[in-house]
Amino acid sequence: MSVNLATKYSDKVDERFDRASQALQAASNTYDFTGVNTVKVYSVPTAPMNDYSRTGAGRYGSPSELQNSVQDLLLTKDRSFTFTIDRGNKIQSQMVMDAGKALARQIREVVIPEFDTHFFNKLAATAVNKTNVDYTAAAYNTAYKLFLAGQEALGDANVPDSGRIAFCSYAYANLLKQDTAFMKYSDLSQEMILKGVIGEIDGVKIVKVPKSRLPIGCSFILAHPIASVAPKQLEDYKIHDNPPGISGWLVEGRIIYDAFVLDEKAAAVYAHLGLGDLRPITVTSVADDEGSANDTIVTIAEKKAFAEHKIVYKLGTTATAVTWGADLSSWTALPADGKIAAATSTLVQVAEVNADDEAIGLGEALLAKKGA
Repeated sequence: MSVNLATKYSDKVDERFDRASQALQAASNTYDFTGVNTVKVYSVPTAPMNDYSRTGAGRYGSPSELQNSVQDLLLTKDRSFTFTIDRGNKIQSQMVMDAGKALARQIREVVIPEFDTHFFNKLAATAVNKTNVDYTAAAYNTAYKLFLAGQEALGDANVPDSGRIAFCSYAYANLLKQDTAFMKYSDLSQEMILKGVIGEIDGVKIVKVPKSRLPIGCSFILAHPIASVAPKQLEDYKIHDNPPGISGWLVEGRIIYDAFVLDEKAAAVYAHLGLGDLRPITVTSVADDEGSANDTIVTIAEKKAFAEHKIVYKLGTTATAVTWGADLSSWTALPADGKIAAATSTLVQVAEVNADDEAIGLGEALLAKKGA
């Protein structure tokens, strides 16, 4: 006779790790988005200096009307989610399928990380566009030096010394804590450690951020809160009890948000993108039926990390080993239409490179060619 063993499900849910939003530490939110989807921000330039003339009518120089420019802060992120929990499923799963807890979990694990990721990507993109960026590979004995270079860049741009904050990956934080120069001058306290702050130097807090929330390859982003705005215009979360057609709960959520860096304060953002991680690129090859023999069309699924980067490729029968930061100046720029002649090659490697032709991302695919 067989023995039937008992099975029991625990009423305790194995929750995943999460953390609160860290992005808002670097956003000023000084502009009011209530009731509008766009805020227009004026910026006014200055006048050039002249040599004063002690004779004639125009002694101060030739006056011209002072102009201004306008930056449109247009909210573009209107995001939502929804799910149901059947009442029978809740009852028969020891009540672990709780709508309130599920909603809180959704906000912690999905909404907040998405908001932070968008904010940090906006900061990094601004730094790249303003060439306030460094791609030098970080090491344990150079981590603090690289940080000081960012401090210098902000200082030279007249960014206030007080109030700056640096968001760094855990990998860079580990390098920084091994750098004897950093540990010599950092100021640690138990309160800082509890908030994810690993040190404070010259008034700059160093805050550790999960890699998933930072741009690919990002070591750290140094910024002053006066430079950015991160409005959350709407956060609307609802739990409907027994809505029409459902015995149970319908959960819905909507958030309207965005992140901006003010044009006249963009110099207050600096990014170091030298962590050493190659960005994965999804490559597809299809036969170019309208082309010549062996022609193929190569496309990539992802957009470039930054507009200034280039997409290059290399053909062959085997893959070439590529590491982050490798010089790919000998590779060929991928045409906008992706059409290339593959000849006897069977493999295409596609890479994203920065302005110095250093590898940032990499992917590959087997070639599909006309006539093959």
